[in-house]
Amino acid sequence: MFKQIRRTFTRCRLALSLALLLPASAGLAQSVDYTGGWWRADESGWGLFTIDQGNVLLPTWFTYDAQGQASWFVIGATTLQGDGSYRGDVYRYTGVPFAQINGRASETGSVVGTARLRFPARDRMVFDYTVDGISQSKELNRFVFGDKQLECSGSTADPAGFSNYTALWWNPGQSGWGVQINHVGDLLSATWYTYGEDRKPAWFIFNATRQADGRYTGPLLRGRTGTRFDQINGQPAMGQIEEVGTVSLRFANGAAGEFSYTIDGSTRSVQISRAEFGNRRSECRTVPVTPVGGPSSGDECYPPLRVGDRFLLQDDRGGRIEQRVTGTSTYKGRPVFVLEDRIVGDNSATVREFIEQTDTHRVYLGGEGFIRGANAQGTYEYDPPVEIPRLTPVGTELRRNYVVKNRYTAMGVQVAADVQTEQLTVRTGSADVTVPAGSFSGACSFDTRVTLNSTVSVAGFSVSTRTEGRTLQSAHPSVGVVRSEQESTSTTTAAGAPPTTQTSRTTSVLVEAEVNGRRYP
Repeated sequence: MFKQIRRTFTRCRLALSLALLLPASAGLAQSVDYTGGWWRADESGWGLFTIDQGNVLLPTWFTYDAQGQASWFVIGATTLQGDGSYRGDVYRYTGVPFAQINGRASETGSVVGTARLRFPARDRMVFDYTVDGISQSKELNRFVFGDKQLECSGSTADPAGFSNYTALWWNPGQSGWGVQINHVGDLLSATWYTYGEDRKPAWFIFNATRQADGRYTGPLLRGRTGTRFDQINGQPAMGQIEEVGTVSLRFANGAAGEFSYTIDGSTRSVQISRAEFGNRRSECRTVPVTPVGGPSSGDECYPPLRVGDRFLLQDDRGGRIEQRVTGTSTYKGRPVFVLEDRIVGDNSATVREFIEQTDTHRVYLGGEGFIRGANAQGTYEYDPPVEIPRLTPVGTELRRNYVVKNRYTAMGVQVAADVQTEQLTVRTGSADVTVPAGSFSGACSFDTRVTLNSTVSVAGFSVSTRTEGRTLQSAHPSVGVVRSEQESTSTTTAAGAPPTTQTSRTTSVLVEAEVNGRRYP
């Protein structure tokens, strides 16, 4: 029985090796600005626009009401909570029809629910809401514009000097309506929220391009109908949208401008200014999007986790491990993703890892698993949690000491095994890597050395194992790990038996992946 228990412990430890050998960091999370547009590509036609001003986040939700008419809600002044989320009340407004506004635009506002916004990563939002008694949770991504995207950061500078006009713009004397602008290159992609002829919320959208005289002009489209907000489920939400006129914007500086529109032959112009309501401003800039499999930013090495992501790894002996992000859960009160590891073609073992995702790190907290053939099942926990940075500059050395606390039952016997771990990871450079899943330019190169020490005592027997290992790993920001070369030597000492030594060398490569809806190869 003791030999079976020892094999069980060894298999459990090997199942954890992928997590143990990933680069870890003791760095602190950086401040992130969440200004911009958020959507789901498979549910195009609705979304959120958020303005981040430090101590408060102001989101506007563009969607469709219970009758399927284009509508919007304001999530009033959401504030940062202790768990890192933002919470606020959801308001529905009525107001003066847009063509008649000549003073305050909003008439009445009523609280119709609550909302919570969580940001597991810089470019990913989890939007939880309850409106009119209906509760839902949606995962959204930051909107990108072809090969460009917005990157914003907090600023205390005078916004008059800003050259990027991404912001909420309004007229303080006509509060209740506004224009939310994404400024990317020579394009203004914007949503104008206001009120229709029936005094209910209405929204328009436009893409305005820069002209030779500095103006931005383009066609004006009005959202009419779509799928009511609580029935949108994986399909495009927009129903009817029509071109109703033209729009023109001119800016005196980064804080003041003029908004003009022509509808049905009638033109109106309004002076607008950048809305300010928090303890800092948001200053944005246009940056390139890293193409699929293209060169990395140099420092970013891992993508954010998303439910539905899948990875298929194969070693040089033909063995395959499939990893899937199967869902979300909580682990000791912390929100986590569940990453499930299975050996392809062998249902005898499963490991589920619980991973928290912050703006800059994956944080490995622990997991659970079972090995059917050995009648073994149990849990493991990292103490302290293992942090994996997405950004790791070349030359960075990351040292960690932690314990993997294993608690399991094998062959009816309860076993407690703590694995003392010493780990050094060095970001050695970048390289182009080709594997069955594709070619990845500028992948991050890591050299990790790890020492594991464990002792298990059970039923009067004691066994100690020391493992020294090294992993050469390549990872790319589009998919994560693409290639790993591992070598290790383990020496096991058991009471009443001579020590045994085992050496292994394994190379594994990424064969297939599906990340954020994109398939590789």
